[in-house]
Amino acid sequence: APALWHHRIRMRHLAVAALLLAAAPALAEDEVGVGLPAPAFSLKALNPEVTGAPWFRLDQFVGEEPDDADAKVVLLSFFASWCGPCQKELPFLAQLDGMYRDQGLRVVSISIDNEEPAVEAARRMAAEARVRHPVLSDRFNVLARRYLGDQAPLPSVFLVGKDGNVLLIERGYS
Repeated sequence: APALWHHRIRMRHLAVAALLLAAAPALAEDEVGVGLPAPAFSLKALNPEVTGAPWFRLDQFVGEEPDDADAKVVLLSFFASWCGPCQKELPFLAQLDGMYRDQGLRVVSISIDNEEPAVEAARRMAAEARVRHPVLSDRFNVLARRYLGDQAPLPSVFLVGKDGNVLLIERGYS
């Protein structure tokens, strides 16, 4: 019985090592930086009446065959309802969207709020700012961890070109 127990432990260690080795290249690919491909995503829309669908995908605007062929650059802004600078930024983003949509700018706001009351507050913020661009919910912060890492000041903005590569990163409010 002890030999069988040692064999099982050894097999578990080998399985964990194999998983870590398999994940290592993926971790390097997930790095977000200027000139690198922006991680693709699909998130639930907090304002589906504006987006026209309950879910939004980045490849609707960028990549080889985007749904919106007129999109030239996408501004992704990560925010939270409790963030003071984010509350000031959202109406400004709505204004940018209105001013530059015809020139190919696409604005996308991504809420990192976790709790349902905060998610509702983000939804209200978008409605009060009369936002006409997609406002998405990253409730479990899966996407935020990829773009922002473990810690990043809010709001954080990423410009993504038509080819899907990151053009600019601005972390924090300046």
